Formats: sequence, structure tokens, C-alpha cells
Amino acid sequence: MRARTILLVVVTSLAVTGPAGASPQPDEVIVIDEKPPKPAVEAKAKNFSPRKTPPYSDEAIESDAWTRAWLLLDISPTGSVTRIKYLKRPGYQLDDIAAREVFRLRFEPARDKNGKPQRTWIVWGIEWPSYFWLVDRLGVASGMPPIVGFPPERLDAHVPCRGSGPMSLGSIHPAYRDCSMPNLSGRYFASLPWLYPRR
Repeated sequence: MRARTILLVVVTSLAVTGPAGASPQPDEVIVIDEKPPKPAVEAKAKNFSPRKTPPYSDEAIESDAWTRAWLLLDISPTGSVTRIKYLKRPGYQLDDIAAREVFRLRFEPARDKNGKPQRTWIVWGIEWPSYFWLVDRLGVASGMPPIVGFPPERLDAHVPCRGSGPMSLGSIHPAYRDCSMPNLSGRYFASLPWLYPRR
């Protein structure tokens, strides 16, 4: 990830009350936001199962959408997600679900070359396969498409990506996958707001 963001905010307010002759006391807040250094050991999610689907919204089910979100997670030295940026929003009223899911994640923290826990950023993807495609093939929509066959591949490997060509209308349940990747270009990335967990 080449993006580097530096944001400097200075807020000064002068005290207008106080004893005569007292000098004003400025309140100054300086926030410097830049990409943390690359860790020697990356953070690893402790409470994440890649085999489970995330919760669906009613709109995603009714639209039978196959979509994904890409987020940038700011992970503290204690392994909690402190804030996020949407690099690609999933739509279908799934944005809040995506945020809720990533703020629940706990990580084995990243470590520097001396083994000390450090803050880090990671790009995290969340995928919602077509609800009815899963139900037609697996009988339930609570699990991601499994790895099958030889050579091993995900069951949905032959589902065409959105925009790649015509759907296989002869299939049990025609669908397009969302094969999108996150946009990490510097100017776009720097313009995205950080979002914090709701208290």
C-alpha cells in the first residue's frame, strides 16, 4: 500500500474570561495522521472464520446481490480496530453491517522487528455471495462457497465476474460475482474519511 496521508489540524481558542492582566491560554490540538511503518509480523485476525457468510440485509436478499466491501482497518497495538475507511462500499444497505463486522474483529497485533506490538493498517475484504445461489447449491446461506474438486477451487470459481460477459442462463441460479478490488490510488485514498466505532 503506497498511500501516505498527513493531516495537520490546529485549533486555537483564546480565553476571554479570567483575572485582569492574565495572558490568554491557547488550546492547541495537533493531529498527525500518516501510514504506520510496515511491521515485521503482520496482524492476524483471531475471531474471524472465512467459512461463514456475514449477515445479509433485507435489500441484499431481495436483490439477490453478489457484492463485496473493501475496507482499510487501523489496528491498535492491542489488536483492536480503532477506525476504518471504505475503499469500496458494498451497497444494498450493507455498509452498516460491514462496519459492525470489522469493529468486532480482534487481532493478534502486528509486531516490529524487536517483537514489540505496533499499530498497523490492513486492507480487509468482506464478500456477500448471492443469497439464493448459496441456498440453491448448499441448502443454506450461512456458509461461504466451499473448496471442491481437484485441483482444489472454490465452488463459485466458474461464476462470471460482473461485467465480464454473459451469464450462464442455463445454470441452476444465474448470477454475477463481484470481483472488484480496492482502489488504493493516493489521491482517492487520501480523500476518504475515517469512520469510528459508535459508542
